[in-house]
Amino acid sequence: MREREDREEGVALPMTLFALILFSVLGLFMTLDAVTGVRISDNFESHTRATYAALAGLDHAAVLLGGLDLDAVLRGPDGAWDASPAAVAAARTARARMPLPPLTAQVLDIDAPGSATAGLPDDGVLSTGALGGAAGTPLIPLSGLPLVAAGGEAERVLSRYFVKVTDNNGDPSELGADPGDDPFTDGDGVVIVRSLGVARTFAELTGALVRRNSVAVFETRLRRDRLWDPGPALTVLGSGVDALLAGNPVIDGVGAPGIGAVDTDAGDGVDPASILRTAAGAAGTVAGGGLETPSVGDITASIASDRGRARLLDPRALEDFIHVRAPRMADLVLDGPQTWSGGAAPGLGVYDSAAAWNAPGQAPRITLVRGDLSAPGGFSGGGILVVTGALDCSGPIAWAGLVLVLGEGRVDLSGPGSGIEGGLIVANLTPAAAGVVFGTPRVSIGGEARIRSDPAAVRMAISLIPADRISFREITTADP
Repeated sequence: MREREDREEGVALPMTLFALILFSVLGLFMTLDAVTGVRISDNFESHTRATYAALAGLDHAAVLLGGLDLDAVLRGPDGAWDASPAAVAAARTARARMPLPPLTAQVLDIDAPGSATAGLPDDGVLSTGALGGAAGTPLIPLSGLPLVAAGGEAERVLSRYFVKVTDNNGDPSELGADPGDDPFTDGDGVVIVRSLGVARTFAELTGALVRRNSVAVFETRLRRDRLWDPGPALTVLGSGVDALLAGNPVIDGVGAPGIGAVDTDAGDGVDPASILRTAAGAAGTVAGGGLETPSVGDITASIASDRGRARLLDPRALEDFIHVRAPRMADLVLDGPQTWSGGAAPGLGVYDSAAAWNAPGQAPRITLVRGDLSAPGGFSGGGILVVTGALDCSGPIAWAGLVLVLGEGRVDLSGPGSGIEGGLIVANLTPAAAGVVFGTPRVSIGGEARIRSDPAAVRMAISLIPADRISFREITTADP
C-alpha cells in the first residue's frame, strides 16, 4: 500500500510541474498576443490619422492655390531655384514630388520637425511669393502643419502634413505650352500636389533607424479653368450679332484680335465675324494680333480645337457657371437690378495691373450680379465681374480682370477711364425646350470706352476660380 502511494506521489509532481509550465507558457502567449493586438490597433489608428492628415493637406493646398501665381508657387518662397542641368533634370522626376524623403518622414519628431526639414529646398512650398528681393511667407511651411488633439489638449500633436507642388512635366499639354519643359514654369495651368501625412506610433527599431511614425501619401492634379481665356479683348459668342460702335472707343487685343467672334451655329449661313467687322469699321480703333484694322477675327476653330476652351461652344456649360459655380465661389452676390451712381458701387476688389500680383493692397474679388447692372457712375476694381442681365455703363471704368456678361448678353459701354484691362466676354443664353441655346448678343461700344487685352490680368482672374481636381491617387512604396 505504501509502495503504491509513493508511486502516485512520484507521478503527481511532474504533472504539477507540467501544468505550471503549460499555464506559464499560455500566460506568456496571452501577454504577447495582447501586446501584439495593442500594436496592431495602434498602427491602424496611427495610419488612419496619417491618412486623414495627408487628405487635409490636399484640401488645404487646393484652397490656398486660389489667387496664387503658379510660377511663384513652383519656385518657392525665395523665388530662386537651381537652374543647373542636373538639378532641372532631377526636378522633373517623380521623386522630386515628395515633400519629404520617406525615411525622414518615418523617423522625425512630429512635435518639432524643424531639425529634420532644415536644409531642404523650398521649391514647391506654397507661399505668398517673393517680392522685391524679399522671400514670401510660407502658407504651408517646410516643417508642415500640425493637427492637434481636440478638447483643450492644444499641446498634443496627433499628426502633421507636408505639401509640395510640382509641375506636370512631360505631359503633352505642358510640352505644347512650354516646349522647354521647365519644372519651374507652368505652361498649361496644371500642377501636381502631393501631400504627406505622418502620425506618431510605437517606436520600433528598423535596422539602424527608430521608426516613430506612420506615413501616408496622396497626390492630386489640379487644373485651372482656361475657359475664360479666349485671347481677344472682346469676345462675342453667337451666330447673329447685334453690334454698334460709335464715338471714339479703343479695343486693343495686343497679341490677339481686338474682337473675337465665336460662331455658335456655323451652318446657318450667318457670319458673326463679318457683322462685327462692319460695325468696327464705322468708328473708333480696333487693333491687335497683327491684323489690319479693324482687327476682328473668327476664333471659332481655335476655340473648338482647344480642350480647355471648347466648352465656350456649349451653352449648358455657361449656364452651369452662372447659376451653379459662380454663386458658390463669388465673394459678393447681388440679386436683382443694380444701379451704381455717384460712387454707389460696392467694393469690387482692388488690383493694380502695373504692380506685382502679390504686392501689398492687391485684393481681387469675384462679384456676381444676378440681374441688370446700370452704372452711370462707373465702377472700378479687379477680379471677375459676372452679370447675368444687361450691362449698361456710361460712367468711367477702371477694371482689371474679366467681365463676363452671360445670360441676357447685352452690353452698352460709353464711359471714359482706363476701361477694362483683361477681357470682356458676351453671350446670350436663351431658354429652350432642350434647356438653353445661344441667342443673339447685343454689343454697343461708344464714347471713350476702352477695352484692352491683358494676359496677366486674365491669369489673375482665372486664378480666383477654384481649380478642377482631374486626378487623385494614393502613393505606395511601389508607386513613382
